Amino acid sequence: MKTIQRNTSVISISLPKPVARKLEEVRRMQGQSRSAFIASLIRQFSEEERWKRIYKLGGRTARKFKITS
Repeated sequence: MKTIQRNTSVISISLPKPVARKLEEVRRMQGQSRSAFIASLIRQFSEEERWKRIYKLGGRTARKFKITS
């Protein structure tokens, strides 16, 4: 018998009811499943954090070389 490999992991989370309602409302407006919506939020958060690190490094580099513009 052949075993099918999953490319996903099943997780369970608990949210306060108002947050869960908001999640449903927003993900419905986006036309996404819960899984797709939460995955997109995580990707977006990760990308924003990446850019924050890049800007911080750029700021340090600018100060180091006395770049003002």
